[in-house]
Amino acid sequence: MIRRDNFLLAVLSVTLLHGCAPPQVADENVPIDDFIVVSELEPIKVARFRYQYHYTQLTEHYIVLVSRDDYYLVEFRRRCRELNMLPIEPDVRYERNTLRAGADTIRGCAIRRIFAIDKSQAEELKSIGKGP
Repeated sequence: MIRRDNFLLAVLSVTLLHGCAPPQVADENVPIDDFIVVSELEPIKVARFRYQYHYTQLTEHYIVLVSRDDYYLVEFRRRCRELNMLPIEPDVRYERNTLRAGADTIRGCAIRRIFAIDKSQAEELKSIGKGP
């Protein structure tokens, strides 16, 4: 039979251990995933860009790629920590100035999906997760 003191000690130990556990971090990709669903974005197979382009990193899974007047939301298959290294260069495998979902990479990170978006959607995506 368990003594009452041992039982209280066990409950206290579990409570302390639970309090020391790292806090659960919310998945930073969820708001972007929700944006894709709510905006009814359809993935495209090929993104065409012109000579100059730049990107804004949203998370380690998503970037907004901008080429002149064209805007794309690019999703990677895995976390892409290589985005922090400059300069960014697409690793084009088929055609110059195009990116193909499932075939090309950026900084070695495989592209899972590409979505064509407009300027206002790009601005909204950049503001997701930022407070007022």
